[in-house]
Amino acid sequence: MIELTWYGTATILLNIDGEKFLFDPFFRMNKKLEQPKLKEFCEVDYIFNTHPHFDHLCDLPKILKNTNAKLYGTPTAYLRLETQGIDSLHQVEILHNNETMTTSKATVTARKSLHVSNDLGIVLKTALKILFTFQIHKAYKLLKMHHKYLMGGDIIAFEVNAEDKTILIFGSAGFDNKMKIPKKVDVLVWPFQGRTNMTKYSLPIIEKIKPKTVILDHFDDAFPPVTTHINTEKFINVMKKKHPEIKVIVPKYKEKIEL
Repeated sequence: MIELTWYGTATILLNIDGEKFLFDPFFRMNKKLEQPKLKEFCEVDYIFNTHPHFDHLCDLPKILKNTNAKLYGTPTAYLRLETQGIDSLHQVEILHNNETMTTSKATVTARKSLHVSNDLGIVLKTALKILFTFQIHKAYKLLKMHHKYLMGGDIIAFEVNAEDKTILIFGSAGFDNKMKIPKKVDVLVWPFQGRTNMTKYSLPIIEKIKPKTVILDHFDDAFPPVTTHINTEKFINVMKKKHPEIKVIVPKYKEKIEL
């Protein structure tokens, strides 16, 4: 049995017949949102990082210091964690494009990916929100944090194969045409934030991947005022009309979804 649990932002936990795989763990900075306990991110078997932006990497040092799980990620993540006191040589393993790690329950393969490119509309909308809510100081602190966790050109998606199912997990809604797309994708985990019109932007990418099910994440207001909660209703309605054969799931926090 495979269970998927969403812990907010891009944090996904896969429980594959008792083996736990954690992707992009992050404690949301919005105090109005529910938060997991540290042990929920530490009591896992494997941890994966898609790219080293702060909402994907900044909480990894305290997690790695409290777990026996090894982290799998990019060369930039390896180096950045090393500068933060992590013994990367023993706790972090680099997965290059198309490289695979194997466990007793699954195989996980790194696939070439890209970060979503923010359009001018989302930049202006965010700037106006910051000004009109008088949160310039908070936004400045987030900007400084962002510069501390620059991507360094490294971003991967993870293809998980287990129990005759293929799960494709993206950390950001960018798509590289050079990505090796699996012939069969049972579940696509798709980040739904970063563009003014995420529905129009996402549709052609989903049509290329052709998943049986799409599970959205990253749609939450995880670090305001830079983020906002994204309404997914339009996407659901468009998918029902154009691709009724594809199931769309908008997960609730810590809801267990059987795949």
